[in-house]
Amino acid sequence: MFPKSLLDKIKTYSISDTQELVKGEIGISNITEHPTFEATGNYPCIKGIDIIKYGLKPEKRYLKRKIAWKYLPQYQGNKIVAQEIVAHIQNPSPHILITMFHDDANRFINDTCVEIKTLDSKLEKKFLLAYYQSNFCNWYAYNLIYNRAIRTMDFIDYYINQIPIPKSIIDNPDRQENIIVIVDQILAITKDEDYFANPAKQAKVKEYERQIDQMVYELYDLTPEEIAIVEGFNKK
Repeated sequence: MFPKSLLDKIKTYSISDTQELVKGEIGISNITEHPTFEATGNYPCIKGIDIIKYGLKPEKRYLKRKIAWKYLPQYQGNKIVAQEIVAHIQNPSPHILITMFHDDANRFINDTCVEIKTLDSKLEKKFLLAYYQSNFCNWYAYNLIYNRAIRTMDFIDYYINQIPIPKSIIDNPDRQENIIVIVDQILAITKDEDYFANPAKQAKVKEYERQIDQMVYELYDLTPEEIAIVEGFNKK
């Protein structure tokens, strides 16, 4: 389906088995009935449906205190969280949309979410947040991991570990920094209360995402012709 030269280049520039680098952990499975929209005395909680790229929908959800206390130690600190079910989009052409956000509020997550944990200190969470949501990773996962499936596609550890990670960012972790700077700019926008009603801010995020896409292509030294192949399967 794709030129062997492109696939060979990706293999050369990447670590293909990432089990020692990242791990996907599904959220709490027995709290589905317990989230509430009542904030008082409860703890912030999300479902997969609440997640958008780099942010959350405006509606706030909480987990009842009597349930939350048992899981408190597991959900302290910053984390990156993905929708467990990968969005499969048909128009204008079939593609997927891996959707993640950065949590800095100790939120609980249920089993429609997956936390992506870094197992190597060289890997930055905010880099992975951008990388997994890039055009390149969506193209690679849809075509080479999920095999352009029509069925439900799960973003779980088994599949996450098949998404390659560029060797260069392990050999030289500083190469993540330029992407992280842009991620911070995106997060500052998506946290704004008016983000959903502000087309200018949404357009700015799209512009930043395009910059990230180009940076990811550079990590694989893709040519303009190779980029065109990737983007041909990611028309939005």
